[in-house]
Amino acid sequence: MKKISLFVVIMAVTGSDLSAQKESASTHHRKRLDFAKMYFELGGSYVPSFMGIGVIDNELTSFENPASITQYLNWGGFHFWGHAEFYVTIPLNQYNFEKRDQTNYKLSHSVATGFRLLPWAYREKSIRPYLGFSWSALEFQQKVSPNQDQPILSKDFMLVPDAGFLFGHHGFSLRLGINYFYDNSWNYPISRTDLAIIETPKFNLQFGLNYSFETSRSKNEASNDRWNNYPEISKPGLGAARSGSFFVGAGPSLSFSLSRSRYNQKVLPYLPNQLSSGNYFDVAVGYQFNRKGLFAALSFRNPEFETEAYGTVQTIKKSSFALEVSKFLTDYSGFAPFIGINVAYDRFRYLENVDNASNELIFKGFEPGVSFGWDIIPGKADEAIILRTNLRWYPFSTFAVDGLEFNFSQLEYNLIQVVFYPERLF
Repeated sequence: MKKISLFVVIMAVTGSDLSAQKESASTHHRKRLDFAKMYFELGGSYVPSFMGIGVIDNELTSFENPASITQYLNWGGFHFWGHAEFYVTIPLNQYNFEKRDQTNYKLSHSVATGFRLLPWAYREKSIRPYLGFSWSALEFQQKVSPNQDQPILSKDFMLVPDAGFLFGHHGFSLRLGINYFYDNSWNYPISRTDLAIIETPKFNLQFGLNYSFETSRSKNEASNDRWNNYPEISKPGLGAARSGSFFVGAGPSLSFSLSRSRYNQKVLPYLPNQLSSGNYFDVAVGYQFNRKGLFAALSFRNPEFETEAYGTVQTIKKSSFALEVSKFLTDYSGFAPFIGINVAYDRFRYLENVDNASNELIFKGFEPGVSFGWDIIPGKADEAIILRTNLRWYPFSTFAVDGLEFNFSQLEYNLIQVVFYPERLF
């Protein structure tokens, strides 16, 4: 998965998604504004050494890849009054403990959505164990000189278990954890025609420094009191002053193809046959029917998928407008999930360059899809700025290249969209 540093920019600028969590939450009535607390975490993941295989001096050769540490940045929050974490992981730089002249590799683990359960609620000055799992992506690239354009392979839909301990003090906490990668085998193209099985480590060790803070209590204590008096489970539009509100939204996103491409499998077997995009922005305008608990929006996305190896570059540029209607299911202490339907008009531009011979194709059409996600709304319809997570699934998205199917069934993942309701300012 590509580095998603844009997420950090949005989080640092907005800081309006999560409400405060009191250390004394276990000793009094659980309040809406004690539900969650935001954090950032900087740390490193240690990967032990492992064996690689490649063509060196025209011979198939096994070699040892050195141990490494990859820096990471987490954005997340303590939820459910300190009993859970939700987070994303952005891999940063990788440091190999030993430099090799002929061989090198990159192995990065990113988390699209992670969950950890703390049996004993998080408290400062206390050690708290946790168990969890994450919807993760793992990327692996091997580099064997003199050829440096080996492919980047990705496992985009891994469920990775993890466990560890937290110790907190004055808003900071130390983490020591371990991740387990059950799917650690790569059928790696070591040339255009040859594949080799490479097994990366099943475990990595994680250590990090976490800082948590309050972001969204209103300066108006009357508003805080009113929000805290909402029922734990209620309708998102409860107490709305307006029947509806216009909104605009924008946020960084990623897309993943969920199906394997028959075209790549048959014609370009040394390229990945499941693709992930680079970063792009999801932009939306719409109207929310506050009291009915639904919203309609027109969104625009333009992901680009590019992969290259052994003198071949394959690029897919997508431009898409989607009209969607979504319905909120409930509001649980500021967490409001929704589900909806949409129809998108897609334009694909397919570019292929093999040994400087180019091929370009254009595909257009309508695609039905399903939308789902959640809003963070501690102040319900009182808040002018909220954070939204969008996921859109297009199961029937496909086109053909030279008569072979390029199945492009996609999941578009808009992790954080900042949504602004200008009418709510007044």
